[in-house]
Formats: sequence, structure tokens, C-alpha cells
Amino acid sequence: MKPRKSIAKFGGTSVKNAYAINKIVEILVNNSSIRFVVISAIGDITDKLIELCCSSTEQKERIISEIKDIHLKIAQDLMLPQEVCINIKDNISQLYSESSTNRILAIGELLSSAIIHAFIYQQNIPVTLLDAREFIITDENCVPKILEIKRLLSEKVNNIPQDHIIITQGFIGATQDGETTTLGRGCSDYSAALIAEGIEADKLYIYTDVPGIFTMDPNVVENAQLISNLSFQEMAEMANFGAKILHPATLAPCIRASIPVIITSTFNPEKGSTYIADDDTPLVRAITMRNSQMLVTIKSLKMLNASGFLSNIFSILAKYKISVDLITTSEVSVALTIDQSSNVFANKELVQVLENFADITIEYGLTLIAVIGVKLIAPGIVHKILSKIGDSFVHVICYGASSSSIGILVHDRNAYEIAKVLHKELIEKK
Repeated sequence: MKPRKSIAKFGGTSVKNAYAINKIVEILVNNSSIRFVVISAIGDITDKLIELCCSSTEQKERIISEIKDIHLKIAQDLMLPQEVCINIKDNISQLYSESSTNRILAIGELLSSAIIHAFIYQQNIPVTLLDAREFIITDENCVPKILEIKRLLSEKVNNIPQDHIIITQGFIGATQDGETTTLGRGCSDYSAALIAEGIEADKLYIYTDVPGIFTMDPNVVENAQLISNLSFQEMAEMANFGAKILHPATLAPCIRASIPVIITSTFNPEKGSTYIADDDTPLVRAITMRNSQMLVTIKSLKMLNASGFLSNIFSILAKYKISVDLITTSEVSVALTIDQSSNVFANKELVQVLENFADITIEYGLTLIAVIGVKLIAPGIVHKILSKIGDSFVHVICYGASSSSIGILVHDRNAYEIAKVLHKELIEKK
């Protein structure tokens, strides 16, 4: 029997009920390469725990009751032993007195992983439950300590029989002092990637409710196609420009360790998958959209033949923790795209600081469309894209900084139609 060397991560929709958990067991039985299983919190539990952190006493009672009922129903539907239900109640009762936000948020993953471990054990499959806080070590700012994670994983995995499947939690970790930390919303993917890197896995499977990455959101374009292969760079660009299937941070450990990522469906794995690895075949692969963007133009004649102007701007942006997506410059101006939901320019102090040395113009209601592919710096590609857009006004086009993406900023009212046209001309007709 070949040694187990793969990692499988199951998201919230993949653990939402007894049926979904039975599908997980079916996958594990059919794929004997899986060594580690990384589990997210059930369904909307993390949202409920976040709500709990800032709720009144009366609201707390309702939320905790809902969390308990959801977990107990799944345990009962799976016909788990009574001691599992008692353990669920004991863990949830801690929510009444717990004051640490991170420890409250961690309850979701701890409960879901315990339920899945108990059910797999009940099927007479060799299995071990590991607390991720024993090896996903972070600093106080929740930044993972890569070398320490590798060292601890090596110690722990070597002491677990090779035929055992190891169940652990995504999203959570701990400082070296044992204080619970969290990696950020949606970061169970990242946890799985860190574990994959740590044990030198041969594959990372991300199981979700769709069969992989599509050329565009199927809810927007009915002819969207499943992409069978993507490069790491393309996937990074797609995640950055709005594709929500894979957390952007996931790719860094996999790139460092050259571990392929396979995205597929928990419920219908026979419908295909997307295989992400090194690939440099020239091709337009996908169209992504990020709505609710704003364009900030900073203009000053002082930029002419001056040094340090851009440095001043970026120092201000860094001070106020502003994340910028696209940047274009001219002799006397800089244009930046920023997520409108951040509401950063409601900060009057920031506006005043910028206006002290430049004129500021802000445009709202924009959408960032990204054409994703390989070697998009090839001659003629920009002409081909712009010729398909027709008379639609383009606020910004960002080209050349990456060979895997071309960013186009357009008004919200035109965005869906432009994206559909680009998908039809660049993907459906190829």
C-alpha cells in the first residue's frame, strides 16, 4: 500500500449536514492517498460566532441555542454516541463565559472536526484527531511561523500510524505561549496549504460545492466552462481579482513546495475538477469581476521631474492601511483603484493630508474586470480585448505588470455586458 501523502480540505458547505459528512467518508474510502483532512466550521457557524462576540445577553442566549441545535442535530442524524453529544454541549457552554474573540471563533472548527472524527471512527476507519493549535504556530499578529509549523508537524505525524487519517481544524492556530489565534476568514484553505507544505504532500485537494474553477461566474454567464488546468500565477490573479473559490493566501505554500492543488466537488466529484500547477501554455483562461470599486486620482504639477512624490503618496496609504488594486501613473498624476466597501475616504484626516500637496478626484460605482491567462503580453492581445468592448468607456487599463492578467476598470452599469462579450469572444469562440 502506498503511503498516504495528500491533504484534503472540506469547507463549510461540505460539512453542513449528515448527508455531506457521509459524502466526505465516501471520498476518504475511495482515495487512499489522503493523510490529513482539514475541516472548516459548519455552514454559517462562524458568522453566528462573530455575531455572538458583539451581542447583548439576550441575543447571546438565542445565538448559542442555535449553534447547539445545529451541531446536535447533525450528531443525532449521524447516530453518534451520547458522549459526543455531551462533548458538544460542554464545548458550547463555554461560550457563555468566554471573553477571547479568537477562542470563541475557534469553537466552530473544534466542534465540526470532533463530529467528523467521531463519525469516521464509527465506520471502523483508522483515524486520529489533532488540535491544530498544537502545530499551526503564529505570532501575536496571527502570522504563521513556517519553520516551527514544519518542525512540529514532523514530530506529530511521525508518531501517528501511517494507515491513520488525521483530522484537524482549518482557520485556527496558537502562539508559542498557547494563546488561540485565527488566520482570518476563509483561511481554512491556507491552513491546509501550510500542512501540505509542512509534510511535503504530493497533492492538496480542496473540496467545495462546485466542481472547480469556471471561465466566469456561471450565475452571470450561462456558457461558463469548467477550467481543467490552471497555472499557479493564473489562480493567484483570479483570487486577487474576485474569484472566491480559493483563498489567495493558499497558493504561497503550494508554490514554495511545488504542490499541485485540485479543486473539486464534495457532492459530485465525477463532474470534473480544476488542476492547478505550473503551466506556461499561452491561453486566455477566464474572466473575473470585482464590483464596488472606486478610482482615486491624485494630481499635482509638483510631480513634473520631481523625485519622492510617489514615495510620499504610498507612505500615506501605508499609514492608513489602504490596500490598492491597480495603479497607473502619468507625468502629473497617479490613479489608484480601491475597494469601495473599505470606505477609507470617509476619513477626513486622510483626505486633508492628501489635499495638502495634490488635487484629489474620487469616482465611485466602478467594476474591475480581469482577463486571466498565460503570456498575455503577446502582441495584439490588448487590441483584441479593446476591440470587443466597443464604445464602452474604460476608466483604466492595467497591462504589463503581470503576464497573467489584464485589468480593465469600467462603470458598474456596463460591467456585466462587457464581461459577457469578452467571455464569448475570448473563450467561447477559441
